[in-house]
Amino acid sequence: MKIIFIVMFSLWAFFGMSATYTVINTNDSGAGSLRQAIADANAAPGADNIYFNIPDTDPNYDAGTGCWTITLNSQLPMIMTGYINIDARTQETNQGNRNIYGYEIILAKSGTFDYPFLLVSPGNAIKGFIISGWTYGIMIANSTATGNTISHNFIGCNYRADTAAASPNQYGIAMANSASGTIVFDNIISGNTIAGIAITGSTGNNIYNNRIGTDSSGTFPVPNNVGIAIQDASSNNIGSTFGQFNLISGNTMGGIVIDGLSSKNNAIYGNRIGTTLTGLDSLPNESGIILSYANSTTIGGSTYAHRNLISGNGGMGIVLNGTGTRLNTIIGNFIGCDITGVAPLPNYGGIAIKSNAHSNTIGGINAAERNIISANYEMGVYIEASDSNVIVNNFIGPDSTGTDAFYLGGDTLLQGNGIEFNTVAAHNILGGYTPQERNIVSGNRVYGMVYYGNCNNNAVIGNYIGVDVTGNNPLPNATGICVDGGSNHNPILNNVLSGNYSYGIFIVTTGTYYNTFQGNIVGLNASGTDTVPNDAGLLIGGGTKYNTIGGYSASERNIISGNRFGGIEISDIGTSDNLIRGNYIGTDITGLLSMPNEYGISMLTYPANNIIDSNVVSGNAHYGILLFEYADSNQISNNYIGLGSDSVTPLSNGTVGIVLWNGCSNNYIYRNAIAYHDTCAVAVKDNGTLYNTISQNEMYSNSLMGIEIFPEGPNANDAGDTDIGPNELMNTPVISYASWDCLSFNFWIYGTLDTENPDGCIVEIFEAQPDSIFSWGEGKKYIGSTTVDSNGNWMFNGYGIGDITLATATATSISGSTSEFSENHIVVAGIEESGVTFSVFPNPANSFVQIKSKERIEFVELYTTQGRLIQSEKVPEGYDFRFDLKRDLPSGTYILAILINGQKQSRIIEIQKQY
Repeated sequence: MKIIFIVMFSLWAFFGMSATYTVINTNDSGAGSLRQAIADANAAPGADNIYFNIPDTDPNYDAGTGCWTITLNSQLPMIMTGYINIDARTQETNQGNRNIYGYEIILAKSGTFDYPFLLVSPGNAIKGFIISGWTYGIMIANSTATGNTISHNFIGCNYRADTAAASPNQYGIAMANSASGTIVFDNIISGNTIAGIAITGSTGNNIYNNRIGTDSSGTFPVPNNVGIAIQDASSNNIGSTFGQFNLISGNTMGGIVIDGLSSKNNAIYGNRIGTTLTGLDSLPNESGIILSYANSTTIGGSTYAHRNLISGNGGMGIVLNGTGTRLNTIIGNFIGCDITGVAPLPNYGGIAIKSNAHSNTIGGINAAERNIISANYEMGVYIEASDSNVIVNNFIGPDSTGTDAFYLGGDTLLQGNGIEFNTVAAHNILGGYTPQERNIVSGNRVYGMVYYGNCNNNAVIGNYIGVDVTGNNPLPNATGICVDGGSNHNPILNNVLSGNYSYGIFIVTTGTYYNTFQGNIVGLNASGTDTVPNDAGLLIGGGTKYNTIGGYSASERNIISGNRFGGIEISDIGTSDNLIRGNYIGTDITGLLSMPNEYGISMLTYPANNIIDSNVVSGNAHYGILLFEYADSNQISNNYIGLGSDSVTPLSNGTVGIVLWNGCSNNYIYRNAIAYHDTCAVAVKDNGTLYNTISQNEMYSNSLMGIEIFPEGPNANDAGDTDIGPNELMNTPVISYASWDCLSFNFWIYGTLDTENPDGCIVEIFEAQPDSIFSWGEGKKYIGSTTVDSNGNWMFNGYGIGDITLATATATSISGSTSEFSENHIVVAGIEESGVTFSVFPNPANSFVQIKSKERIEFVELYTTQGRLIQSEKVPEGYDFRFDLKRDLPSGTYILAILINGQKQSRIIEIQKQY
């Protein structure tokens, strides 16, 4: 206890016995001067106060301003011993309020020295001064300078704090050389020619509730060049979570600039940067915040109280620039809107990350960590030549409700691009795989997301682009995503790209290769159950190559439906080797309900060598797939066209499944199921459309023909096949005979082909659908193929083939042109009787047949010619057996099969009932 009393007594002696020195004149030195007061305080032990009580009779009092000016001829003594409180506000207390605009003691100089105050000790306070005309208005330096306070001053501006002083400072306040723990609050720091506040090599300083770059009202600019400049200094705090925000606006360059690799762990929160005091109007800095080579800075925070309002700036709201600018976090800010979050207050751009600024984060997974980056004139987020940055859970384009956008008068959207990756930006991530990481990138004037300039390996995952926060309502960008300018290997996954004025996404230009688009919804709401249309879903054009749209698994499937025009458009010369696989195009998310695009997929104007494989292209309003204007050497294979994803549900594309038109040649249409269209499955139009191979497809339940080669209707074969037209008007094969053995399932078919060069032509045989309005088939089921000989003859024999009653065939020339289906031909049901060792009598029969064999009969069966078993009987041992026929058996052709010595033999019998 005795020790405690000794300590308490020592503290009382230090603080309680403080001396007060009063400044009573404006003299540079001598008794009653500020200089003498500081010298006396330095010489005295303990804490000291320096107060002011200068009479208005002092020669340096200006009755017009209500201020007293102290002109120094040399630097004041350093504040060395600590805990000296220099409070010029006491002048007003003692002499009355003479300056109605603010403080009343002006510090001026006559000479070339740098600063009036140099603090090198702890616990000092400088209050109530008007300081201008210095290199440094106040300097705090050295590791011994800890816990100092600078408050309630006008630094750099005139006595009214409405304009810069006639002779401004270069720096308002400077902290250097390991000074720490300085508190700077309630100052107006404006009009300084380099920086309002400069911190270098100092830590743990706190700056809040100041006006930096504005007048006293916070309405008009009184610019510093830079508001706050931090150079190689760490762990400084700019702002407050208690409503005591800094207003950092009106500055010529940046509001806040943090520079240097040693600048770490600084925090900027709760400020208004680029706005007026109310946060409702702009008072621009050139840029709001600039981080250059700085790292681990936090801008904003995890609660709403940490939110910075960074709006109204002439340049970018935030710039991260340079190698080493990394691990910075930007969370919970309003960037481009006013304090309400629902009215615009644009910066030129929101956030720029440039020049090797890597591994920074914009946004966080909690609602309070979401940035609103909207209403900026050009872009929301711009990343250039920087890698591995992450953008999560932001609203980029919408207001703070996520349900509306910002407009520049009328219907013109305000913010240009939502996010732009440019100039070799790589490995950046927009969004993520969880809903908490989702960005809403909607309501932007041009692109929601754009890749320019060789940007590779940047991922866009799980975002809403063109819809509001609910995922159900349109909040359009002009186009959702643009991949351009040689940008390669970018995965675009699991996004909703709907509601946009133009395209959901386009991938364009030569050099733009190997991008992946999977798991996205394009044209529907987020649940895939209703339409939220773009004008068009997806454009691949301008010479882009090797892009993949969709994939093998359900998780890679895109739903591209509900768009006003096309689902997918592939266009332009050089656009080649792109893969469209495994998507639903024209359906809902189940693949069973129509959510029509006007058309499913179109290939236009010279695209080549693209593959459309294993998609459901169904439910579209007009046609499933269109090849037009010299779309050459493309492959359409293994798709359901007019069918649901279950391969059964009718889901017509309206008029036609596939159209080839206007010079489209050398395309390969293979193993598709094409059904339920109002006209035909495949239409081939105009004389320049040649050498298109249509192979092994299943076509059925279309209203007209399976393959329609114009002119409309079945084309008659011409002698020698010398006519010209679409697909060379290839003659159809003629079927001479077709038969099927219902027991062995052996199928025989043969015929002829009349064409100029028959040798090597391919004939494909199909089971025909009997209900076509023409006698020319639809090929419901592919059976097999054979080659035509030089005489035009062909024959096919297949085993294990099921019941067939009607056959049709196509012919494909050696140049690849496929004909229409041939005229349907009845398949004769029969059996092979070679090697039969038994006899049947009578034949025709009425009520029984007598079967005789030289070998023992074991079993007797009776089949229809379609292979249906209708009667069987086990035979007692014997070689002569009477087989009684069922009484209700109708007349007709039947097949009698007998098991003899373990081998089945069969024979056709006729039954003629006599009633």
